[in-house]
Amino acid sequence: MSGQVSWIPSDIDLGRASPARVYDYLLGGSWNFDVDRMMAQQAIDRMPWVRDLARHNRQFLGRAVRFCASAGVRQFLDLGSGMPTFKSVHEMACEIDPASRVVYVEQEPVAVAHSELILGPVPGAGIVAADMRDVNAVLDHPVTKSMIDFGEPVAVIMASSLHYILDAREARRTVESYLDAVPSGSYLVLSHISDNQGEGSDEVKGLVELSKTTSAAGVARSREWISSLFETLELIEPGVVYTSQWRPEGGLRLVTELPSHASLLAAVARKP
Repeated sequence: MSGQVSWIPSDIDLGRASPARVYDYLLGGSWNFDVDRMMAQQAIDRMPWVRDLARHNRQFLGRAVRFCASAGVRQFLDLGSGMPTFKSVHEMACEIDPASRVVYVEQEPVAVAHSELILGPVPGAGIVAADMRDVNAVLDHPVTKSMIDFGEPVAVIMASSLHYILDAREARRTVESYLDAVPSGSYLVLSHISDNQGEGSDEVKGLVELSKTTSAAGVARSREWISSLFETLELIEPGVVYTSQWRPEGGLRLVTELPSHASLLAAVARKP
């Protein structure tokens, strides 16, 4: 997509790449701009595995959402949802139960505008334009209140979004605040870039450095830190693993291709 389009907010800086739109491009989407495609191509040229990284994350999200829906969850809060790339969470959840409800939360203006455009006619799905760190603004938003009953289980999704909160204490508080707001039987679905210390770690560091030139820089964190987010929760098997290892179709995947498989750690856990 090039040039200014009527639904794009007029104050958007289209001279700077957005992680949400770069991710959309890596997944084969069309809701991105020249600057995003140029940034994505720079990443691909340096690290050809980044397309697989995006796909592994999206596939994990699909499996996790369907797991939560199969466990009886009918409400989903997708924090840092990005561009509504096929398939989106409401499409995944509705494969299990068409009555599922999804609230997307995103602050990137183009992603918000596009979400409003395509979600308008979709029953049971809405978009909140907010920073996921502003927990009260998200939870008190009319869209959230109209779609989510916090007396019933909610799947809180942070798929490749928490690592954009650079301060570790703030990131932890954000997770804890959302978990405090949902009842027993709710789930946390999370994937986070890891500062993998094994093979390929320098390439992962390169990806993090490249993110600093976009509108939102990311930060890699240790397996220990990521795992600590689940200390009060009941981890679902197989626990904290790489995205491609979380309940893949066809059995356990051995991580032999680094770093595309071993850049994002993922887990799903239930609030007791």
